[in-house]
Amino acid sequence: MLLKPYTRFKLSGMIHEDDPRFAVVLPGMAAALDQQIAPTYVTVPGGAQVPQFGPTVVGTSLAYDPAGNCDGNFMSYKYQPNNNCYNYSVNVASNSFAQPGRMHGYFLTSPPTGPDVVQGAELDGLVNVGAISRDELQAHASAQSGGHYVALMISPGDSSVGWPGDYHWARCDSNSSLDSWSQKDGGDQVTNFDFAGNPIDWPPAANWTVNQGPILQSNPNDIVVAYNFYCFMYVPAGGVSII
Repeated sequence: MLLKPYTRFKLSGMIHEDDPRFAVVLPGMAAALDQQIAPTYVTVPGGAQVPQFGPTVVGTSLAYDPAGNCDGNFMSYKYQPNNNCYNYSVNVASNSFAQPGRMHGYFLTSPPTGPDVVQGAELDGLVNVGAISRDELQAHASAQSGGHYVALMISPGDSSVGWPGDYHWARCDSNSSLDSWSQKDGGDQVTNFDFAGNPIDWPPAANWTVNQGPILQSNPNDIVVAYNFYCFMYVPAGGVSII
């Protein structure tokens, strides 16, 4: 019998279902609002209310500048814990641990799949470019006016160890060379290194393996999960709409 984990898995994009900070208030649950802890709520199509811990800030530069990006909202002195990899990748600090498609009433299921995450991101305004080569991505970039690229990685769920599955995004900081990428791993700090501490030159070749440590009370062994590259997506210069 699989016992309940005695510590939470570290997730990069998804939200723990029992995390009260980011609990969405569904239609018919309005009476429970006074029990929530977010200062404001954003109502999305369908009536669900998404907790938001600060006003949305849209970044004006894609340069790797953690302290200045989105007015410092990704830093721990402001709203670092409330912005995830998706927020950072699209350069929008919604301060709500944004989820693909949620602004438009679309909610990911667990475990998330590549098609599901892409569909949500497309609703937000991103464009699926596919799992293409560096040369093909460079050709695509040459035909665009502004905007930037992000890479989507998916970690499948594994019920044998209780892993709920997750997604992760990395952001391209230079369209001219496509060899400068950075990321924000869940509520952690912004970095231009992959999970093994190497500079991110090309996301499909980066190391996205995570040692979650011993999670189950019945099993002292470390649980290792991997995020596999799925596709590139284009974030238009006009921005996207997320929550």
